[in-house]
Amino acid sequence: MTDKARVSLIVNGERVDREVERGRSLLRFLREELGLVGAKDGCGKGQCGACTVLVDGRPRRSCLLKAERLSGSRILTIEGLSGPEGMHPIQSAFVREGAVQCGFCTPGMIMATKALLDRVADPSEAEIAAALRDNLCRCTGYAAIKRAVRSAAAELGAASAAASSALRGPAPRPEELGRGAFGASVPRKDAPAKVLGKPIYAMDVADLRARAEAEAERPLFGKMLFSERAHARIRSIDTSKAEAAEGVARVLTARDLPGLNAFGLFVPQQPVFADREALYLGEVLAVALAETLEQAEAARNLIEVDYEDLPILDSAEENLREGSPLLHPGTKDNIVHETHVRKGLYASEDGAAAAFSHAAVVVEGEYETQAVEHAYLETESCLALPDGDGGVTVMTGNQGSEDYRSMIARSLALGADKVRVVLTACGGGFGGKEEPTVQIQAALGAVLCRRPVRISLTREESIRTSTKRHPMRIRMRHAASSEGKILAVESRVVADAGAYISQTVPVVFRSAVTAAGPYEVESVRADSYGVYTHRNPSGAFRGFGSTQASFACEAQMDRIARALGLEAAELRRRNALAPGLRTSTGQVLDEGAAYLGTLEAAAEALSRMRAELASSAPGRALGFGLASSYKNVGIGTGLADGAGAIVGIEAEGRILVRVGAADMGQGSDTVAAQIAAEALGLPYRLVDVLACDTRSCPDGGMTTASRQTYVTGNAVKMAAEALRSALSSVFPPEDRLRELDAAGLRGLRDRALAAGLGVSAEGRYLPPRTFAHRTSAALESGESDSALDIHYAYCFASAAVAVEVDPETGIARALRLCLAQDVGKAVNPMSVAGQIEGAAAMGLGYALSENFAAADRGLLTDDLRKLGVPRIGDIPPIEAIIVESPQPGGPYGAKGMGEVGLNPVAPAISNAIFDALGVRLRSLPMTPDKVLAAIRAPREGEGAAKFEEEPGDAR
Repeated sequence: MTDKARVSLIVNGERVDREVERGRSLLRFLREELGLVGAKDGCGKGQCGACTVLVDGRPRRSCLLKAERLSGSRILTIEGLSGPEGMHPIQSAFVREGAVQCGFCTPGMIMATKALLDRVADPSEAEIAAALRDNLCRCTGYAAIKRAVRSAAAELGAASAAASSALRGPAPRPEELGRGAFGASVPRKDAPAKVLGKPIYAMDVADLRARAEAEAERPLFGKMLFSERAHARIRSIDTSKAEAAEGVARVLTARDLPGLNAFGLFVPQQPVFADREALYLGEVLAVALAETLEQAEAARNLIEVDYEDLPILDSAEENLREGSPLLHPGTKDNIVHETHVRKGLYASEDGAAAAFSHAAVVVEGEYETQAVEHAYLETESCLALPDGDGGVTVMTGNQGSEDYRSMIARSLALGADKVRVVLTACGGGFGGKEEPTVQIQAALGAVLCRRPVRISLTREESIRTSTKRHPMRIRMRHAASSEGKILAVESRVVADAGAYISQTVPVVFRSAVTAAGPYEVESVRADSYGVYTHRNPSGAFRGFGSTQASFACEAQMDRIARALGLEAAELRRRNALAPGLRTSTGQVLDEGAAYLGTLEAAAEALSRMRAELASSAPGRALGFGLASSYKNVGIGTGLADGAGAIVGIEAEGRILVRVGAADMGQGSDTVAAQIAAEALGLPYRLVDVLACDTRSCPDGGMTTASRQTYVTGNAVKMAAEALRSALSSVFPPEDRLRELDAAGLRGLRDRALAAGLGVSAEGRYLPPRTFAHRTSAALESGESDSALDIHYAYCFASAAVAVEVDPETGIARALRLCLAQDVGKAVNPMSVAGQIEGAAAMGLGYALSENFAAADRGLLTDDLRKLGVPRIGDIPPIEAIIVESPQPGGPYGAKGMGEVGLNPVAPAISNAIFDALGVRLRSLPMTPDKVLAAIRAPREGEGAAKFEEEPGDAR
């Protein structure tokens, strides 16, 4: 039997006759043989839908189909949907309605929508959910996608089939034609390329490069060998059989690394290649490089590792105990980092007892949050290209190209000038792409083999090796007066840091400084510890430590309100942080703090929900919940936190903004364009953005801590204002700027050059000074309030939710969800709403279904379904409320807001479940089994004003 079969297909209207390897998926055939990379590989198991194409008019997940079985079929991919006239109406609708964020799911979503609208002209909500049930989105929360489907249906229904081509291309919005478009819902800069399925992701670039005619230009495929033990001594790694295998160019191990065998954003600790000891299941031991993917996989499987099993220490609480075995020799204990907060009575040793002595209500409880996988739809992928002079260019999605460059250069023993990192479109990050995964190994292979090298992880490999959200065990104790004033808060957090430091230091810090919530509390004692275990390293994840603390704090607030007979909103209102009040660390908030605005909006939404959902379905219990949260904007704590930008007029008559802020779907490129257009007084449509190419873009720091709108936004504003000032003599009058087109901008540039003026300007922005956190929130003699400024801005959010629970099955289902967020000034309201909706959906998954789990020898949750990532049918209607209160110092009053929105969702759902059933879920996720266990647990009636454990509590 031959290994190949001949297939004859009609692909996007053209006949294709090819030989194809037996077993080759349609997805790989389209991408590797035909160069149609619009269909994306997000899982390889048919679980994400990113690879959806139409086969004979039906939506099919191309990763599950064998190409040789499809002869005679008609295939339509995203590339065939648009025509010479422009975008298809569905593509236009996705751009127009803000249904594109990271964009990795977008081609599959659009193709599934095409199949739906071909069948149903005016689909219902249920029909939309059914049609898109196999398509995952991690960014949008599905709300904008639903709007786009309805919009496309309306547009298609308004035209006859014969006239449908005239609808191609989005109609220009008035704000696009005006000047800056700041504050307007203009289409995102990156949306057209994403809806058209352009080759913009690292996998796309690599797949197209693999079709190069010259062998030297085609990349080698790399496959990583991961540890099969959670903890073991590595006696030996034998690569001899792999090196002798067909097609193998080289097998990389630690011995091939010329520089530092360690990486880490803050502390270089995690090995690039583990060679002595494996501390978790995702350790990289070796990389096989070969001519084809199959050859690389076969070689990887031939590598022999001799392990000596060692005890697995997987309990953070146990590892925290004095005298526990050490995970890292040379350390005094297993504590990665600890942070302490003392305010009010806790400033003195004998103040603890006094803090609770006059309380009318005391509540205490223990809460547990889980490890969560980021589940960005684009798995880690990289193409490394040698430059012929000993250097390397690395093309990859990431959250900070400069930091990647530094880590790659350090491990390869190269000067920074020898390493170039180019940001390709990033298919989601959420904190999980702040540190390298495949990039150092790919760069090493490219330099040593003098060939391009591509490494793309499968979904299982990505889950196996990547960082996770910190699991935490939180003990909280609150004291409140009879009037509902929170008198004291005590918090103790033990966070599972996993095997390496990663970003445990700042995450543990945030869990302590936000533990008391967005409330003014007289006395606070917070102690947080990050502890090593033999689990995946815990790293950055949207919310960054404030998420876990919020779950515990907001459940406590609900318990206090019930004990005092107060409405949930009223208790929060009486204690709310506001401008001029002090946080638990003693910082005085500025005028940008708009927590009360979010609280009132959520409280009003909760009232509407109660009125509109007066009763539950038969046999179901209905409950309503409210919760709030806050988080920092920017890195703060005295650390460097600046950003740069360059704004210039290009020869073709367009403005180019160059920044170091990585857009991973949140829309920072569009924000930069809008701010530049506003500062220059020029139309938004003339502005382009280039980001995170270390050869030509200034450093913008890591895209983290909700910082880029503030710091990079200010840098862009400075650069644009400097350019306009420098060219004031050749700039046309204000009213003529509105009509300026590319030809007019070319003329302006020519006049500037003729006058000897520069046509670009650079801005470097440093935010207001902050100071390192110190344990005591008390000012020392002679200090001003600013000495306690650990951050230069904060953002706030409040959530209201209606939940229906089935007491027989334990299934809790959100019926309505409102999320109100303080955003400073909304640069792009459509994008801001999209961030809020996406955060709400992620918070829902965190609350009810998502969990990462591993055993000693393998993963228990090794795919997207087992991880519990929410699908379109799991998400209720979301009301996104934008609360604006200009942030002092922010660009035109704007500030970051992308993280905090998910924080209040889980506690709001917990509070709603208690409202429905009278049982408290204190362990995440709140699965049906946990709900049933809580219902069946013995319960006592509420009565006493003072109590330690709430009746109906369940862990």
